[in-house]
Amino acid sequence: MNEKLTTSVKELTYSLGADLVGVVQADSFGEAPEGHRPEEILRGAKSVIVMAVRMLNASFESAPSREYAITVNIVSHELDRMAFRLCRFIQDKGFRALHVPCSIPYDLKENMGDLSHRHAGYLAGIGVLGKNDLLLSEKFGSRIRLTSVITDADLKADTPLDIDLCKDCDKCIKACPCGALKGDRIVDKSMCEARHIEVGERLQLGDMDICGVCIRVCPVGVK
Repeated sequence: MNEKLTTSVKELTYSLGADLVGVVQADSFGEAPEGHRPEEILRGAKSVIVMAVRMLNASFESAPSREYAITVNIVSHELDRMAFRLCRFIQDKGFRALHVPCSIPYDLKENMGDLSHRHAGYLAGIGVLGKNDLLLSEKFGSRIRLTSVITDADLKADTPLDIDLCKDCDKCIKACPCGALKGDRIVDKSMCEARHIEVGERLQLGDMDICGVCIRVCPVGVK
């Protein structure tokens, strides 16, 4: 593995504005659904770099709201720009790299992205999956957005965290407006998506459907 390149990749990603960065080997996604594995997106993939940018805490105070939607949109675009610049850096080092977008496009029928950023983030040691099935980081909780870069560079992988950040807390489950959170990280995606669409239409957000309630009430990472 190329430890020197791994260090350079992380240093660049942090300098571009990332708050969290982790690396996972591409062959760690064996349990991912067919069509959603790194090697199916980039032939010869060896590593996945996951980066996170924290959201503005104040944007959650009124979530779901236009202000929260604007913040989500801005952070998503920032992540996509950062990931593209990282891909160019890796390419200049003689390797191939592709960016998996922060949000759209994704499989609307299955309500899935091309690659699960939250599972990639867990495998890369950025955080753990919470009861709302979102990635919880120790420092920022689930108030983060994620994106990933797939490359054929053999980078040094990080280790998943072995901690329980939820413990006995059920705040997200109790606060879910549509009852989509069933416990044990089980989420009724159809109910969750219907809630997003309803909020998006009510707030006149166009194609941007959001909710954010389960993130708003999560105490992890709140100072």
